[in-house]
Amino acid sequence: MADDAAALARKTPARGTGDLSSGEQVILAGLRLWAGLRLSGEAPQPCVRQLMAAQVSDRAGAIFVAMMEALERQTRRPLQIACGACAGYGEDEQRLIVACGVARVDMQIARALLAPLVSQPEPVAIFARALNMVLAHEGLHLPARLETGEPTLCGRPVGATLH
Repeated sequence: MADDAAALARKTPARGTGDLSSGEQVILAGLRLWAGLRLSGEAPQPCVRQLMAAQVSDRAGAIFVAMMEALERQTRRPLQIACGACAGYGEDEQRLIVACGVARVDMQIARALLAPLVSQPEPVAIFARALNMVLAHEGLHLPARLETGEPTLCGRPVGATLH
């Protein structure tokens, strides 16, 4: 199943962030803020929770922080997060965002998408589903992006990622 998820991630076109739904953009902003604060040596929890609370709700902020903490506790490798100035977004960002969206309809696919990132995807997938539900409650529905197709170039310079 992990191979199927990897194929799905490769088939999901890398688009500009403008092609993301509002809920996906909030998740992407949270991911990038989290990575930026970690790189600068700061604790990301308060700032990221405040960002999510301001954009969505305090509940969304708490769940997002819990999801990221669960992810960090068992990450297999450093996540590749694109810099905020990049036109596209990286594969790890895609995996997390798509896993949040698809968790509502198929937890097995969500876990498979997360498997390359974490040693135990179940806890992260559960938080992803909870985040999806809170975002939907606040009117920021996440699409379950299960479409297939040929990948397109994102126009992002090679190597423009934060590790």
